[in-house]
Amino acid sequence: MSTMTDKNQKPKYDNVRGLVQDLSELLDSRMQQFRHGTEHDWIRPSDAKMFMLIARHSRTLSQLASALKISRQAAHSSIKRLIEKGMIELDYVPGNKRDKTPTITAKGQAARGIAASHIGRLEREMIDVLGEQKTETLRGLLKELSDGLKQPI
Repeated sequence: MSTMTDKNQKPKYDNVRGLVQDLSELLDSRMQQFRHGTEHDWIRPSDAKMFMLIARHSRTLSQLASALKISRQAAHSSIKRLIEKGMIELDYVPGNKRDKTPTITAKGQAARGIAASHIGRLEREMIDVLGEQKTETLRGLLKELSDGLKQPI
């Protein structure tokens, strides 16, 4: 839903989907700023998202491409960069000679630790803006919404 307060101003979009997307972009940008000038400066936002999905749930390349709404070729390019940097490796799915699942290497686990410190920094910034109670309320609401929307319609 949009509202306009003045004909010279752009419309204000405050639907939940748009706000979540805007916040996601802002957080991605902040993470990129944190990586700038470090050994992980090479990580593209798309590779960071791919790495995050791999870390959260074991999935095949096809499932990752589907989750990110990208082509298998784009997913493969991202996976290839992460392999070349030693962050992940590919293993065949047990009992299946066609599908492969990326897994995080020791170097990737170390990078996850660094990312966790950056995420902690982001959360402290959120606490500075919202306060601790509202930040925890937001976390709870996001979990509840995510769990609730996973249910079939």
